[in-house]
Amino acid sequence: MAITKIWKFKSRLDQLIEYAINGKKTEEKLYVSGINCIPDTAFYEMKNVKKQFFKTEGIECFHGIQSFVKDEVTPEQAHEIGVKLANELWGEKFQLIVSTHLNTDNIHNHFVINSVSFLDGKRFCNTKRDYALMRKTSDRLCKEYGLSVLKQEEKYNKYATSNLYKELMRDSIDYAIASSKDYDEFIQILKDLDYIITDRNNSLSIRREPYKRNTRIEKQFGKNYSKNNIFKRILETQATFPYSPNPYLLINRTYKSCNNIREKYHPRKGTILYLIFHYKKLFGIKTENDLKSNLTRITPELIREIKKMDEYSNQAKLLATNNINTEEELLNFEKSIYEKINPLKSERENLWKKHKKAKTDAEKKDIEKQIIDISKNITPLAEQIKCCNNITNRLSKIKNFELKNSLEIEHFENETQKIYKEK
Repeated sequence: MAITKIWKFKSRLDQLIEYAINGKKTEEKLYVSGINCIPDTAFYEMKNVKKQFFKTEGIECFHGIQSFVKDEVTPEQAHEIGVKLANELWGEKFQLIVSTHLNTDNIHNHFVINSVSFLDGKRFCNTKRDYALMRKTSDRLCKEYGLSVLKQEEKYNKYATSNLYKELMRDSIDYAIASSKDYDEFIQILKDLDYIITDRNNSLSIRREPYKRNTRIEKQFGKNYSKNNIFKRILETQATFPYSPNPYLLINRTYKSCNNIREKYHPRKGTILYLIFHYKKLFGIKTENDLKSNLTRITPELIREIKKMDEYSNQAKLLATNNINTEEELLNFEKSIYEKINPLKSERENLWKKHKKAKTDAEKKDIEKQIIDISKNITPLAEQIKCCNNITNRLSKIKNFELKNSLEIEHFENETQKIYKEK
């Protein structure tokens, strides 16, 4: 039985190649093979292909793994299966290294695949369909060698622990918290997003089909996602817009009410707009569908993309609105926000302590109103701090990327000079 995985690799290609062909893990490189390249010079060969097609930026390569069950396969068989798999899937277009690591209980193959094809310069494509083909090919080869194969349900459970699934789940929970007025509405929003909820005692678990295993959100994402803290976050956030049981989002992100939009497409009688609308209807031109075409259903994947879009646009607005041009100005702005937000947070924390000690429902509701009022002042300040942190992180990533590129160019130039001197 073999489990397969593949993911993009944006960091240093040379380090990944060195890790894959490490002699201590591969019996002094006995179980290392190069397809369309030589393992020891693979880094330079792959880089040359990228430069040839002017695709030196972005994803460096793709890193795949094929892991076998303990004591089910010999190193020779594992490497032979890995080479056959790589040749069948990627050997016609891409340079890659296949290495078999023996340093763990489970013998496993590593695949380092160049992100750019030497044949036509096209980038490596890794869609769900491509991964399914990799998995099916691996299963077929395992059967040919008399090895066991995973059942379909077991595969779903393996994928259910993947990072992407968990990220989408957390984004969905955050969206549900931000869009709900109370805990019951929070649960309903998750159900509308096709999550199956298990709410027992003080534990909340969710999952989506076709995954079979529940995820306890507090255990997975931390104390901030406990039932008590979710209740607090809902109370402190308090959604601005009423939630619909059939959630749709305006593509243009204006958040105008449906009544205003409907008025645009259904004008009052006696106006020129109404005549246009009337004749559109007579001639079968789109009318009601105009509104529907601007709407799309909320899904966890869409929430994730919107979150990214909002994050980048908020960063740009923050810098432009506050006329921030340097890192020093950004730090000073962040300090000023902390000076405003800290007293408000301590005041809200004291109110939560009073809320715990309150004996009557009327007293609790009165305190909750005060918390909501303070939270309205805290929320925009917290968003600004979050933007500042995200901008700082992006700046450091850009600097590291530029430094890495300059070092690689310098290293490549030195190597080429050595080759010319030897000649």
